[in-house]
Amino acid sequence: MASEEMLIVKKAYEFSKWLLQHTGKFPKSYRFSVAVRIEQAVLEFTELVAVANMRSNRLGLLREADEYLMRLRLLIRLSYDMQFLNIKSYEYGSRSLAELGRMLGGWIKKTG
Repeated sequence: MASEEMLIVKKAYEFSKWLLQHTGKFPKSYRFSVAVRIEQAVLEFTELVAVANMRSNRLGLLREADEYLMRLRLLIRLSYDMQFLNIKSYEYGSRSLAELGRMLGGWIKKTG
């Protein structure tokens, strides 16, 4: 496993932990809709990049991970607009997603 690919797995894992701590604080009426979708997307993204590290044919997994990253961007913005996340958390989440996106994009280019 290359150190570059291992870094995205580590960062995805750390972002997952951070995000899961926040979704538990969402209003009860949205915990089983928005929060669950965010949790599923972040966990799926993290799993996909981790599994891609183990495969030689990884392009399909990486493209699927990119789709989950797009979903996360949308759901994080929605969470901010609905005031489930404060500005500081939104900024951290957005920066983290942008960094993960750059790393994933580079990996896709290198693989494809």
